[in-house]
Amino acid sequence: MAEKKLTTLTVLGSTGSVGRQVLAAADRHPDRFKVVGLSAFTNERLLREQIDKYAPIHYYYPAGGVEIQSSLFDFLDDEKFASKCVGSLEELADYPADITVSAVSGIAGLWAAVAVLKRGGTLAIANKETIVCAGRHLKALEKKYGGKILPLDTEHSAIMSCLDGEEAKSVRSLVLTASGGALRDMPVEKLHKVTAREALNHPVWNMGRKVTIDSATLFNKGLEVIEAMRLFSADADKVKVLMHRESVVHGMVEFTDGSVKALLSVPDMALAIETALFYPAKPDGAVAELDLAKIGTLEFGAPDFARYPCLEIAMRAAKAGEGACIAVSAADEVLVDAFLAGTIKFTDIAAVLDKVERKFAKTGDVALEDIIGIDAEARKYTYSVGVK
Repeated sequence: MAEKKLTTLTVLGSTGSVGRQVLAAADRHPDRFKVVGLSAFTNERLLREQIDKYAPIHYYYPAGGVEIQSSLFDFLDDEKFASKCVGSLEELADYPADITVSAVSGIAGLWAAVAVLKRGGTLAIANKETIVCAGRHLKALEKKYGGKILPLDTEHSAIMSCLDGEEAKSVRSLVLTASGGALRDMPVEKLHKVTAREALNHPVWNMGRKVTIDSATLFNKGLEVIEAMRLFSADADKVKVLMHRESVVHGMVEFTDGSVKALLSVPDMALAIETALFYPAKPDGAVAELDLAKIGTLEFGAPDFARYPCLEIAMRAAKAGEGACIAVSAADEVLVDAFLAGTIKFTDIAAVLDKVERKFAKTGDVALEDIIGIDAEARKYTYSVGVK
């Protein structure tokens, strides 16, 4: 009997929260997956451990060259491993793995995503900013070269499942759910005193630092609105946000006949990850069974823009166009870093984002090669109006 071919995986951002969960999924199915590429941005120690464990064909670490050879592989055979360090994230993404996972943070993942799709590869993506800034272009590349974009966000994975087998003309709207983040019960008048530690204490999900802050401001849900527009070719007014603190319903699709299809599961990102890794098949036992009788009640509500002004700003940008979306995404990266560093207040994030959105609201559509320029311009403006 012929040996079963393993699905090869490259994980961009392998030391981050999502990257580690992807590797854990691969570990649960050693007979299905082989890790052939890894990358990290700062966590050298963990990358060292991952390389030792998975023995990838290629890896990327921005230190590169002599520096990485002298520090990363002190305990390994330098000659054996040094040749595997590629020169960029894009070069690593261009390696022909069956599935390339983009779990990097920020606009840094843009050209890597382009590289995957230009070779007709499968891109499993959790990198919100890349879809927000270049989703239209990525979908065009997907179509042109025959690749596939699979969302790793729980909400978009849920909507993808709900849309399976449905006709586009029968869809009335897409619904994203939001838990409300770490500060959902804090009085609005106290938000200006919030510390980074408080904002990072998410009640349901275990995520990276940036996305956890974005969850506290609900800016992440605004980015997800834009993502849904790009991934599923939906107009801004056809993507809705619904507050749902239990995080059991992950996404819904409303149809023109008045019916609603929803995907429910225990709140565990493993389902979205394995849905992408096993696509189009369904994985067995990705998450624990859902006991609705034990849960008893599920609550829903409309978002409060007084509590979550960043969500409203992002939804404004979604209607304004690509330039505004690129600008607020870039500005938020700067602002979240500043908040975590203690140089601005929590409420300053929304105040500055509002200025950035208004500044770039009339930019309109942006060519792929101009995205980085708009991103840089928005960051510069953000520093000029609100970040020391």
